[in-house]
Amino acid sequence: MDAQLKQLAGFVASANTVEELTRPILRLIQQLTGLESTYLTSINVDAGMQRVEYVLNAGQLQLTEGLEVPWHDTLCKRALQSGRFLTSDVANTWPDSAAAKALGLQTYLSVPVLDTRGEVCGTLCGASSQQVQLDNPDDVLQVLQLCAELVSVQWTRDKLQHAALARASAAERELGKLRLLAAVSEICVAAQSLSLAVMQVAQVMQRSGEWQQLLPFETLQQQLVLLDPAQQALQQALAQWLATLSAEERCRNVVPLNPEFRPPELLDAPAYLINIFVGQQPVAGLLALQLADSGCSEQLLILSGISNSLSLLAARLDEHSMLLDANQQLTYHARHDALTGLPNRRYLLEELERLIARGVRQQLGFYLIFVDLDKFKLINDQFGHETGDEFLRQIAQRLQQVLRKGDFVARQGGDEFVLLCQAPEISTEQSELIINRIRQCCSGVFSLGDFKLLYHGPSLGAVSWHSGDSQDIDLLLSLADVAMYQDKQRRRAMPAPQLLS
Repeated sequence: MDAQLKQLAGFVASANTVEELTRPILRLIQQLTGLESTYLTSINVDAGMQRVEYVLNAGQLQLTEGLEVPWHDTLCKRALQSGRFLTSDVANTWPDSAAAKALGLQTYLSVPVLDTRGEVCGTLCGASSQQVQLDNPDDVLQVLQLCAELVSVQWTRDKLQHAALARASAAERELGKLRLLAAVSEICVAAQSLSLAVMQVAQVMQRSGEWQQLLPFETLQQQLVLLDPAQQALQQALAQWLATLSAEERCRNVVPLNPEFRPPELLDAPAYLINIFVGQQPVAGLLALQLADSGCSEQLLILSGISNSLSLLAARLDEHSMLLDANQQLTYHARHDALTGLPNRRYLLEELERLIARGVRQQLGFYLIFVDLDKFKLINDQFGHETGDEFLRQIAQRLQQVLRKGDFVARQGGDEFVLLCQAPEISTEQSELIINRIRQCCSGVFSLGDFKLLYHGPSLGAVSWHSGDSQDIDLLLSLADVAMYQDKQRRRAMPAPQLLS
């Protein structure tokens, strides 16, 4: 017996799990008893079931691991209740056992395995279809009881280890969720594009290991557009699936999708729709197909957090876009004339400054041409200010039509316009060509609502500038104004605008 106890000590020292301890113990019990089958069972009292966990068969009797039988009909329960843990005459000891009759058992050995509360959680057993007489039954039972206690200790250790691993795994999952939500928040804080952010969030979710497929999309003009070009083949299938949602579901942050409507192109997995809103309007989303169902309520909470983060980003970007549009409109109105849409005096001065700086760098010149609409006051007085405003708008359109690439025209104010015409070389002939082209385009017949007016053209004053000239903008404008008045004096005899119809 000392040799067996020494063996047993070696098993305990080398075993790390219940299985590693139990299998050599079952072999030792066979050596001690000569029984055909030795095995360890677990008992679930609440469920009323006993399960064979590990078995060693060495004869005609063959038991199988994983076998489950009702606890109330087992020999183990009878042995516990009667306090008879060893018998070589099963048929007469427990004649009401159907299992014993079915297996043809004659010899049976069983000792309980107790948990830390002293309650039965399993049994260490031996059985044979032959009658087996043990030489020292009390010693064998003592060894078996010792083995049962060792198994109980290892069982408890395994359960504690499994519980610790489960807690560690749960903590790791929780940490993973926090990391996922933190990564999503970082993306949303830094993002300047909603579509790019949704793509990045999909990639982060994919790396988390919880999802086997993610389909990020935008909703543009009521149409779903997948953001990943590699997934475009699934676009129609996804759109059809989402079309099965009710209006109420489309307004929720996260919607578990009904597998009954799943298109065959999509994987067979738990699926969630993550909506992204601006106000009440969904503008984008993510279809997330999970690897395994790990709890609907838990997933809904995480995915709702992702939806909220992306919806806040979408709202921020939308507000930023509206502010940019408003700022652009304010900037436009600050630099343009409301009536004609041409650049105003402020824009003109900025352009003049830029043109002079460029001319200094590149040794280029330009013409500054003042345009004054002669007898414009007569049009206002005779035909009304609405007709006068329309006349100004048509003059502006005609001036824009004669601009060359790089030229610039602005409304100085009232009935005065200014043109800046680039000229690599400055010459009198070129100046006259430009002035004649402008005068011609601003002369002739104008259709002004119910009126047709023959207009004989404006007064023009042109000055040239080239590198080395004064960079004083006010002086340049003043010189052009003087030249325009000189032209006006020459044109004093020109007839007033004539009504044709």
